[in-house]
Amino acid sequence: MNTFYLHVGPHKTGTTAIQKFLMDNRSVLFQNNLVYPKRHQSIFGHHPFRELLNDRALSREDVDFFNQEPHDFLLSSEDFISLSRDKFEYLRNALDNKRIVILYAWRRASLKLYSIWQETVKHGGTEGFFAYYHDHLARPGQSQMLSADLKVAMFCHVFGKENVKIIDYDASQRNQSLIPDFLQQVGVQYSDGMVSSADNPDAANRAMDVTDIEVIRALNHVFKANFGVTGSWVRHQYLKHRAELDALGLGDLKDIIRGAQKTLRVGNYFVDNRCEKIMQSRFADNLVNYEPSAELQDLQVVSDEWVFSLPAQQILGKIAHLIRQAHEG
Repeated sequence: MNTFYLHVGPHKTGTTAIQKFLMDNRSVLFQNNLVYPKRHQSIFGHHPFRELLNDRALSREDVDFFNQEPHDFLLSSEDFISLSRDKFEYLRNALDNKRIVILYAWRRASLKLYSIWQETVKHGGTEGFFAYYHDHLARPGQSQMLSADLKVAMFCHVFGKENVKIIDYDASQRNQSLIPDFLQQVGVQYSDGMVSSADNPDAANRAMDVTDIEVIRALNHVFKANFGVTGSWVRHQYLKHRAELDALGLGDLKDIIRGAQKTLRVGNYFVDNRCEKIMQSRFADNLVNYEPSAELQDLQVVSDEWVFSLPAQQILGKIAHLIRQAHEG
């Protein structure tokens, strides 16, 4: 029986870099009987396949394609992680001629939350960092973002514990070995002759400066409340018109924001220690590269005080007007 590998992310665990690497090295993977299919691929990952699972809409052709081909398959999307248990059971029952193996990257919670918050703002979010953090820290045992064991336990129940592989993302980052560690789980040996995702600037979803994030978050508020605009449109326009925004005083606005900037040390919170103990005790056999971690990291965060500055409001108004005009033009 061949294997169907499902890389489920989650977000902010190197998924874009992994997907770009897999896409660039399709021929090498195929030589190892592993297919990273173009079918149901959008950009780098298999995000449309996630929608098919969510809608329970796999066609007979889809099922036959994966079930009958004598190859191992690897599909990847960080959006798989948001599917509910019944959708994964649907996949398991549909692909009854394949052994399904889940590939999950575990990143310590308090370090990951900041990156996830930035990502929500990039895609239209308006919630401030402290409110976002509190929503999860107030219910750590129920937050699947903080308690990785909840999602991992679900995968074990649906696919069997022996078919869940957990990559310690923090250990891979420290050792600069994320791609080799990942390939090892799908039976492929990394070699220097492979195309490196590090050579491509689009192969990573990089963090933005917190002052840029704050400006985008404020603009998300303006365009959502006044024009019904949601999603990543504001961020795209912000980056597209950056030179024009600088001429309107964007640098001065960012200086005002820096005045409300604070340093927050994270990495050894109760939720981190709790999850570490649970992952070790319940899933030690599933962790493929585990290294104990007590990493601390200083994050730059911003309070909402800057929004009440009259100069900040004036500059923000000019920026919003320019972006609106550019869109209408």
